[in-house]
Amino acid sequence: MEEPGDQHRFWVQAPVPALDIDGLAVVTVGTVIFALASVALAIGYDWLAAHGHGSWLQISVAGFGLGLVGFAYCWNRRRRRRAGTR
Repeated sequence: MEEPGDQHRFWVQAPVPALDIDGLAVVTVGTVIFALASVALAIGYDWLAAHGHGSWLQISVAGFGLGLVGFAYCWNRRRRRRAGTR
C-alpha cells in the first residue's frame, strides 16, 4: 500500500530559477520591435494605404504605446522589488 505522500504525479517541475523575474527585458524587446515596425510601416504607408493595409501602421503604433505602458509598469515593479517593498 502506498503512503499518502508517495503518490505519482503527472507533472514534474524542474527547480529552474526564472531568468527575468520582473519581465523588463521581454517588454523592452517587444517595445523596440514595435517601434522599428512602426518606422518601417510609416516609410511605406503610401503603399500600405493603396493596398488596403493602412491599419497596420495604427496597430504597430498601438503596440508601441502599450509597450511603453508595460515598460513603465515593469520598471516600477523592478524598482519596488529591489527596494524590498511590494
